[in-house]
Amino acid sequence: MDSIDSYIQKQALAAALINMVVNPLLAFFINRNVDTVALSGIVVDTIITSIVMTWLVAVFSAADINRQLRAGRFKDENLPQPGPILSRLPRRGVLLGTVLFICTVLVMVTLTISMFFLFDITELSVNRVALFKGIYTGPVAYVVATLAIIRQCES
Repeated sequence: MDSIDSYIQKQALAAALINMVVNPLLAFFINRNVDTVALSGIVVDTIITSIVMTWLVAVFSAADINRQLRAGRFKDENLPQPGPILSRLPRRGVLLGTVLFICTVLVMVTLTISMFFLFDITELSVNRVALFKGIYTGPVAYVVATLAIIRQCES
């Protein structure tokens, strides 16, 4: 039987890998008829991706760990505790996903705009937009899945 730590790592890694494949493919197919995507389009895409991806990862991660906990899978383990900040967030997956996507949007839009201005980038080719999405969606999905799971473990 897997430990809770192993479960968290596997679920977060699965969320990361799925998003690192799906999001770049979507970006490529959505933008396949243009040569480049302007910064404004990339920012809008980052906002939409952050909302949808974060919400879905949080909802599905919370639902799965709740099923596992109800089934008694980790009853003999010391479950990770959410800590003072995470424990103040909603426990329900839908509400937690909403809070996490607001945070994700704020962080990712700030980082995206800052990075593009720092390197004086005003547009990207479609392939680079897809690469950009592959680079950032994996780590974001990993963190969101981990946080959603840990939030459910509060005793």
